[in-house]
Amino acid sequence: MTFLRRLHLYLGCFFAPLLMFFSISGIWQVYGLQWVNGPNILTYLSTIHMGHNLFFKDPTKAYSFTSPYLEFFVVLMAASLVLSIILGVIMAFKFGRSTLALASLAAGTLIPLILIIVFAHKP
Repeated sequence: MTFLRRLHLYLGCFFAPLLMFFSISGIWQVYGLQWVNGPNILTYLSTIHMGHNLFFKDPTKAYSFTSPYLEFFVVLMAASLVLSIILGVIMAFKFGRSTLALASLAAGTLIPLILIIVFAHKP
């Protein structure tokens, strides 16, 4: 179990900067903040997040940041996030209260599903 805790720790630390970028850029995209007051740094960073391109005022003149190396790194990050989450859940059951861990997992599953069902927009 010591190995799993270390793996969880170091995967989290290694991918933390990129996960923070994708998480924060996802937040400002949900609220459309990247378009406030015209093009700004958020607009440029959002284009990398959304389409692997960096647009400078004219979308027809884009600088592409797509590369097999970056794509591999992002896939590696996503797979490591999944592994780290699984390890975290295992550790929650092993070192925490099983009933509380189970209740947290259930709530984390049911609350978003309920919100989707209740607030779904029909076209």
